[in-house]
Amino acid sequence: MQIHQVTPDEWRLWRDIRLEALANDPAEFGSTLTREQEYTEDDWRERIVGGLNLVALDPDAVGLVGATSKPGDLYLYSMWVRSSHRGQGVGEALVRAVLAWAAQEGWERVRLRVWKDNLPARKLYLRLGFVDAKEPEHMEYLVS
Repeated sequence: MQIHQVTPDEWRLWRDIRLEALANDPAEFGSTLTREQEYTEDDWRERIVGGLNLVALDPDAVGLVGATSKPGDLYLYSMWVRSSHRGQGVGEALVRAVLAWAAQEGWERVRLRVWKDNLPARKLYLRLGFVDAKEPEHMEYLVS
C-alpha cells in the first residue's frame, strides 16, 4: 500500500474515491452523493488546492483523507477506507500521514469531527492520540 498526495491534475482520482465513500457510507459525511455528483472539474480541482489530500493506493484507491486549515487549526476531514480494506492499517496510515504533515508544516493542533456512534473511527483516533474536544462530536490532537 502507498499513501499518495493528490494534485489538482489528479482531480478524477480524488473525485472517484470520494464519490465511492459517499455512496457506500452516506451517513458518515456532512455532504451527499447527489450534491457532489454535480461538482464540475473546476469544483473538484478547487477542493484539492490549499490543503492536503491523500489517497491510499493498493494498487487502486482504497481510502482517502483530507486536511485543510480552519481558523487556528488544521482540520482533518473525509476520512474513509473501503470496507474490503478496513482493519488492515489503511486508516491508521492515512491519519499518521496527516499528523506527520501537520508537524512538518508547524501546526499545533489537528481537529476532526466524528459521529459519537462511529466506534471504529473513534477507536482509531483515540489510539493515535486524539482526545475528545469541548465541542460535541469533535476530537483533537496536539502536535508535538
